[in-house]
Amino acid sequence: MEELPATALGIQLNDGIILAGERRLSYGNFVLSRSAKKVFKIGRFGIAGAGIIGDVQTLSRIMDVEIRYYEMYNNRKISTKAAAQLLSVILYQNKWMPYISELLFGGFDENGPKMYILDPVGSLIEDVYAAVGSGARIAIGVLESEYKPDLTLDKAKEIVIKAMRASIERDVTSGDGIDLLTIKKDGIHEEFIRVIE
Repeated sequence: MEELPATALGIQLNDGIILAGERRLSYGNFVLSRSAKKVFKIGRFGIAGAGIIGDVQTLSRIMDVEIRYYEMYNNRKISTKAAAQLLSVILYQNKWMPYISELLFGGFDENGPKMYILDPVGSLIEDVYAAVGSGARIAIGVLESEYKPDLTLDKAKEIVIKAMRASIERDVTSGDGIDLLTIKKDGIHEEFIRVIE
């Protein structure tokens, strides 16, 4: 499969998750938008993706509804693992007409922070750091060299920004700012960082 345009990455720590994505929307050699959001808050969870932006947006809306339905029907909160497995099933059910996206899904529940990587047909892998999309090879190098599970959220945020900046500098389909989603026990914080290229 061809690399999906864009860069998204995530990092899991002892006290939270950070998901990040850049804002450029590309088609071939054309920049269609400089404000395409690729990181979404879904209740107590977050999702970041690379690929066709409409597919990532659709999956985030589907997951928002499915999570609310599950919690209302069962009268209890869904775990991060169960929500990621639900997303995996949704992707697999559409394997003949797949959502063209690589996703990172994370959250914080009674078992602590968890992050999962999913491909277009629903393969589900739990990991502590990951990068997807056309800029992943560049970003993963930074994450691999600097990741430690005992990092503070502030230090991890610096590493995530460094990895995204490296990707933006070297990948033509990535750029125009960084969206950050920090998921902690006490809530979710969204942030946008402007990047001068």
